[in-house]
Amino acid sequence: MKLLSIGAFMLILAFAASLVSGGQSRQFIQQTWLQASTVLPADAMGQLASTIPKYTERAFLFMPVALREKFASKMWNATELIVLRLLLVWHFQPTFLIAGLIGFTEGRWARANQKGLVKIHSPVRFSLALGALAVIPILLLLWLTAPLMVSVRVVLLSVPVLAILSVRQLVVHAPTQF
Repeated sequence: MKLLSIGAFMLILAFAASLVSGGQSRQFIQQTWLQASTVLPADAMGQLASTIPKYTERAFLFMPVALREKFASKMWNATELIVLRLLLVWHFQPTFLIAGLIGFTEGRWARANQKGLVKIHSPVRFSLALGALAVIPILLLLWLTAPLMVSVRVVLLSVPVLAILSVRQLVVHAPTQF
């Protein structure tokens, strides 16, 4: 598990470095902004427009002064893109939580209805459900730093579907005592 987390961290760093060196961050910001405007209301988009520069500036304040002076001009657009995507994930958080709640209630219902039929629950399926739940934050982190244009709608569809299926399987195949 430690090796997996180190690998995910290195992949995220590689994506962030590719964002900085690629020079396409401004284009990604514009495309992400346009796609988010079809999903979020106008007042939320106005709020995002005013907070993105503040958060980007705050992120640069955490850097050492030598790095800030050396790389600030190159990293500004990439940091703005990451901040924009992070704020979008923050705004979509209720969607992800509702998906988890749907998976939980559906899993409880399925477990209650199969209790008389199935007495042995699969530990393999339980482990796969835990693994799928662990993939969700990794997917979101990779989307935050990806030097690709991945649609906001893809994130809004794939993450909740994965959450519903994973939580359902987690509840249905949880170990019990009989």
